[in-house]
Amino acid sequence: MKNKKSIDWWNYVRNEELKPVLEFFPKEKNIKILEIGGGNGYQAKKISEMGYDVISIDITPKYPQYFPVLKIDLITKPFKSQSFDLIFTSHVLPHLENLDETLTEIRRLVKKNGFVIHILPTPSVSLVTNFWHYLFIPKYLWGSLNKRLKQNVNTEQKNEEKIKSLVNETNQVKLKRLFFHPLGNNPSFVHEFYYFSKFYWKNVFTNSGFKIISVKRGPDLTSGYGIFKMKFLKTRKFFGMFFSTTHCFILQSN
Repeated sequence: MKNKKSIDWWNYVRNEELKPVLEFFPKEKNIKILEIGGGNGYQAKKISEMGYDVISIDITPKYPQYFPVLKIDLITKPFKSQSFDLIFTSHVLPHLENLDETLTEIRRLVKKNGFVIHILPTPSVSLVTNFWHYLFIPKYLWGSLNKRLKQNVNTEQKNEEKIKSLVNETNQVKLKRLFFHPLGNNPSFVHEFYYFSKFYWKNVFTNSGFKIISVKRGPDLTSGYGIFKMKFLKTRKFFGMFFSTTHCFILQSN
């Protein structure tokens, strides 16, 4: 379980990620917003506190929740066409295997002249995260080996927790992802220099029938490991002007 310091850090990151896109939220509050991939509902809670009517969904909601996140798969078409004035996602699209279907469904659900906002990771966050990842690999492997030697077979699987975030498939796939370590649904982190780029996502959204209204840079440079939590914030913001962790796409359906 994450300690309070870690929770405070990731909540800070989520708050910072919201800032560049809030100016595109309609001023009138009597609108309907759909958040896809809401996780534990933290960002939905922040949006709801601003006075908006928010529905947050996720295939695998996280607990405990800050805001009710419904266990719903968007591809099952649970909502009527043109049900929402604004649709919002944060760090969701790069993890989808059914990206085309999801974007098609988003187009169906958003109202005419409504907005679609996607917060997406950049190549910079993949590079910085993997810098720390490869430094930590010996620690992960030594910890796993050391516990295997000390504990019996029945408790052995618990020792995989350090690497469990990689995948819940075969050991071969786990090791492959350990050493190639993509953050999204890509073969390796090297691929993410392209698949996390603005150029790639601009083509994806344009080809999916969306008009790009604006692309905003996130305010900070951070890593997926949360190293030096709540420290060097001014330095992070300085480097974020050149190598930010996120870029935010504001779209409308053509």
